[in-house]
Amino acid sequence: MKHTTLFKYSVALLILLATNVHLYALNRCDSLLHIAIEASIEKDYLHSLELLYEAQDIAKQKNGYEQQFWVLTNIGINYAEMMDYGTALNNLSAAYKLAVDKLDGRHELSVLNNIAGVYMLDKKYDKALEQFKIIYKKSLNSNDSTFMGGCAMNIANASMRLNDLEQTEEYIETAEQMLEGNTLGTMELQVLKANLLRKKDKFAESYEIALRLINTARAEKNRALETAALIILAHTMYDLKDYHASVKYANEALQHNIGIEERKNLYNTLSQTFFHLKNYEKGFAYKDSVVQMTDSIWHTQEERQFENANIQIELLKRENEIEEYRLRTRNSHILLISGIFAAAILVWALINQMAKNRQEKQISQLQIEREKQQQQLLKNQLEEQRTKALLEEERYKHEIEIRDKKLMSKAMIVANRNDIVANIIDTLSNTKFIKESSDINLKQAISQLQHTLDDKGAWEDFATYFEQRNDAFIAALRDKHPELNANEIRFLSLVYTNLSTKEIAALLNITPEYCKKKRQQLARKMGFENSKTLFSYLSTIA
Repeated sequence: MKHTTLFKYSVALLILLATNVHLYALNRCDSLLHIAIEASIEKDYLHSLELLYEAQDIAKQKNGYEQQFWVLTNIGINYAEMMDYGTALNNLSAAYKLAVDKLDGRHELSVLNNIAGVYMLDKKYDKALEQFKIIYKKSLNSNDSTFMGGCAMNIANASMRLNDLEQTEEYIETAEQMLEGNTLGTMELQVLKANLLRKKDKFAESYEIALRLINTARAEKNRALETAALIILAHTMYDLKDYHASVKYANEALQHNIGIEERKNLYNTLSQTFFHLKNYEKGFAYKDSVVQMTDSIWHTQEERQFENANIQIELLKRENEIEEYRLRTRNSHILLISGIFAAAILVWALINQMAKNRQEKQISQLQIEREKQQQQLLKNQLEEQRTKALLEEERYKHEIEIRDKKLMSKAMIVANRNDIVANIIDTLSNTKFIKESSDINLKQAISQLQHTLDDKGAWEDFATYFEQRNDAFIAALRDKHPELNANEIRFLSLVYTNLSTKEIAALLNITPEYCKKKRQQLARKMGFENSKTLFSYLSTIA
């Protein structure tokens, strides 16, 4: 149960009790009190306070303690609604003293509940908790389990505001026992319980309670509880990283009549959600909405304060008018003029302060907008640099691959050309003409040519280059497959460089069909059923 709801509940309880005031005294004071309460509900605080102060004068003249108590209590509620919490507490404290000195425990508990409600509105949760505990302790002597359950729920609510989760859980369990059978109280307690579970990071359990609660609230046509459940679901789905569901429940909640603070929190959740969904446009849009809501809260407080100042001015004028009527002296006129002058200064000061605050707000917004633009510009520049770096890296990689492939091809062509020349020399050496020739110089030339074109030399040159570029691959291949000879390693090296069958056949001066057979033979020799996985295997060796 939120503190605003709690305070409204206190007001509703007060109105209910106030309807029985006529049982104690049937006079003009009671009528004024009734009319003042109705004016307060309609937000006509000036008229309400005028009637209440008039009723207060009558009650004091007649020593009507009951009427004075309710007048003071209603004055306090009016000022609390206008966000003048100091004045509200002063009047409620006076009502509490009157209840202790002249009235009974029921009045004492009633005004303590309202004092705690003011502390909750003023976000002084530690003081509110202290008051709620006093009320709870005093209510233990009564037989009203519903009232005690409500007190326990108020303690749990204030404890949660102070992040005392252990105490919150304790009083929720107490309230559950006392509110058993009370449908409305149980549903409100479920809202509190779901929020507790969310604070304890038990998001799944919080989600289940909120989902049940929303179905029950819709069945009971309880709009307030349905709204509270939707808000919990929106935040819980965000915690569970189900961002689409979070957006859905948040939008449903925003269709309801919710407070400015709750609307601000939902906009903030939607902003973070869309950032997670990489929808930055909506994310920044809702971030702007949060700023607007903050500004709206500020303006609301400012308007309430201004309205309160105007009411104070009007009340001061009415008091001065009454004083003028009673005294009929020149001094009353002087006081009235002084009061008006003081009020004018106050209004002037308030207007100047409002203008100053509005100007500071605009400057702050401009600074925020400028920072956002600079951040976006920096982000764009970084993204552009990263894209250029990636393109440059890909270009260099492609150039190196082409260069390596050309060098590999040239190395293999030289190696194979030497093999062909060597074969020709062998053929010439084995001819009958050369064998039977007595030309020593010819035979020495052939021998020298054979030595120069040693069949291992070209391959060693190629292997040296290949090992410089792929030393890890050659070493790993020899280590894992020592049964492979130099020609087989040469062939597998070409496969490793991802050359096609036609390219390998051309480099080795063999047919593509023989190249395929050679590949299959080597695959079987290395323990593979077919040659399709050969390249994948070779790629994983180094």
